[in-house]
Amino acid sequence: MKKTLAALAAAVALSLAVGGCGSGSASSDVEPATNLDAETRKLVDEAKAAGPVTLYGMIEESALRRIASDFEARYGVEVESVRLVSGDLSQRFSTEAAGGENRADLIMLTDSPFYDDALKNGWITSFADADLPAMADDLPKEAYAHDGATPIVGFVPTKLVYNTDAVEQAPADWKAYADPKFKGEILLAEPDSSPADIAFWSLMRQEYGDGFLRRIAANGPRVSGGAVPGTQAVAAGEADLGFPGVEPVVAVLKERGAPIELAAPSPTTGPEVGLGLAANSPNPAGAKLLAAYLMSKQGNLDFNETASQISPFDTGAMTGFTRISDIELSGSAELKSLLGVG
Repeated sequence: MKKTLAALAAAVALSLAVGGCGSGSASSDVEPATNLDAETRKLVDEAKAAGPVTLYGMIEESALRRIASDFEARYGVEVESVRLVSGDLSQRFSTEAAGGENRADLIMLTDSPFYDDALKNGWITSFADADLPAMADDLPKEAYAHDGATPIVGFVPTKLVYNTDAVEQAPADWKAYADPKFKGEILLAEPDSSPADIAFWSLMRQEYGDGFLRRIAANGPRVSGGAVPGTQAVAAGEADLGFPGVEPVVAVLKERGAPIELAAPSPTTGPEVGLGLAANSPNPAGAKLLAAYLMSKQGNLDFNETASQISPFDTGAMTGFTRISDIELSGSAELKSLLGVG
């Protein structure tokens, strides 16, 4: 029996409340940092003296809490996190910075033109000019964006969501969207609803050609109100397949017994998570220390495992992920026309 979309939406809203502030308690499985060099020890002392580090982030709330917990256990520096979706987060940060009052020390945001604007306006400091602890040097140089100003610390692979009552086996590749057996049973977010979605469909066009997108169009895909409501609708049985799947939403719905799962075909692309050091922040030492921790190999691997993302250190997973900078982007109107949703 189909679950009502309203009930599923309520469950997701309850479990994925956004905009809250939180501080993680010390993690029992993370050892305190020892044998720190003099420069890092000085930074730790300055960070402690300045109070909590404030991290603005767009990743799921539980992952932010885990970052705070692990970092505090390692360095004894408290982290207060503020979680909002990318658009709201960039607006809040920009408004505060433009008013001369940066409340954030470090911002973690999907890579976008925001970083160029923030650098131009002096709201954030280029990492190329930042004096960070040596552990930050672990991050591969190719992970940087904006001419070395922005470290990319995680990659969020776009996935396919499906209803397990209707689809017995996880689709092995993206061609499932073009399979005639799913005619009338596909929900797509607007192809131009985000830069990552434009990049994904451009990649599909690049890999499989215009004919593939036209075959999807022949299946009569319906447009959802976005990734989250689309995922909820698939869980409610309103479609067999959806695009894109939202991992935290799927996790919440599965906990409540919804017949929903994710598939991760390759190749894929998706949002890239960058860091920004807030200029004139309350705790610049804490911001540098937390940024360096997230850029270190172990800290980065732990962070991305918690957030269900791909680490730039995970070379195996990165082979199936195409960076947006390596994709020849198509116009949104052309993509919508080819997909039959224009």
